Amino acid sequence: MMIRIFFFLLLPFSVWAQTSPLTMETAVQQALQQNKGLKSAGASIDYYRKLVSTSGELPKTEVSLQYGQTNSYVSYDNNYTVSQTIPFPSLFGAKRQLNNAQVDKAVWLKAATQNELIYQVKQVYVQLLYLQEVRALMVHQDSLFANFVRTADLRYRTGESRMLEKIAAEGRLNEVRNSLRQNEADTKIYMARLQALLGTTTPLTITERSIPEASLLLSSDSAAVTANPQLQYLKQEIAIAEKQQKVFKAAILPDITVGYFNQSFIGNPLNASGSPLATNSNRFQGFQVGLALPLWMGPMKAKVKAEEKLQQAASLHYENNATQLRSQYEQAVQQFIKNRNSLEFYQRTSLPNVELLLKQSEKSYSSGDIGYAEYFLNLEQALAAQQGYLLARNDVKQAELYMAFLAGQP
Repeated sequence: MMIRIFFFLLLPFSVWAQTSPLTMETAVQQALQQNKGLKSAGASIDYYRKLVSTSGELPKTEVSLQYGQTNSYVSYDNNYTVSQTIPFPSLFGAKRQLNNAQVDKAVWLKAATQNELIYQVKQVYVQLLYLQEVRALMVHQDSLFANFVRTADLRYRTGESRMLEKIAAEGRLNEVRNSLRQNEADTKIYMARLQALLGTTTPLTITERSIPEASLLLSSDSAAVTANPQLQYLKQEIAIAEKQQKVFKAAILPDITVGYFNQSFIGNPLNASGSPLATNSNRFQGFQVGLALPLWMGPMKAKVKAEEKLQQAASLHYENNATQLRSQYEQAVQQFIKNRNSLEFYQRTSLPNVELLLKQSEKSYSSGDIGYAEYFLNLEQALAAQQGYLLARNDVKQAELYMAFLAGQP
């Protein structure tokens, strides 16, 4: 039974999750094509683009009929009137500018959504690569401690050591196998996250085998965050408040009313001589023009003032977020430097001698040249260096991804 479990642990992840292979780039491309949140942001752009065509919207045309006694005893005179109210022409331009600003805001929202989506996909993908590398290391640890258990058991049976040595070896082996189970659970968790980001329920398989080396080409200057689409989205809210204020100002201007009427005056003279008289076939027509003036402008002016305050609020919101993003970027730069220094430490000092230390320690313990305590200490030291190296590689890459996200450079 133990042999079957161990064989299962040695199987690569792709064996027990047969699916279509995914590199990091193909995962990103699939997310961009299928993620529902990104599609929703794209639909918002289409919505606001359609609204641009409504900028020249006019109120409904009024058509009315009057029938009855108009100017004589005749009770079937009639009057047809068609009238149209037209807002002051500057209102159309103000509305179009507002709608175009709404389109730009939706475009920046999609860009921000895409920037965050790409970051999350890469972040999760790299975490899966890290878990994969950690798993390979733990399988190696399982082999080392399994040999440790066998040697300790043999030494105990031959009377060369005490029971404590065997118990310690078995305890450490159980810890490794528990870590393997936790690693498997973490892998499933991150796989589920990747599925959600890619908008699929199909099981996924990652094809890359190690964390990519960080190739940071970003500036260390926090001004790089000015390209962040989320910041541009917030800046666009200022522009929208400004355009809305212009719409409210234009709405205060008078509306123009134009109309046309056509009516009958049955029984009335058609000329100065008083003869002949108008009949139903004789029509009288004319045009009318008027202005609709706001008698009470207080509420309209209040809207303009309110929008001015909203513009100030949007401006302060933008400045606050810009400050926070710059601070986050500066922290991310320092975190990257710290993680890179840690990685270089492992590469220079710890890793070069790890394999030699493991081989020599195992050989010396098997021959009885060192005790289990010293062997155990050497194992822990070597394995801690390997784990630290993997963690440092992951931390460096994750810091690079976060900086690229903040700078809006996926």
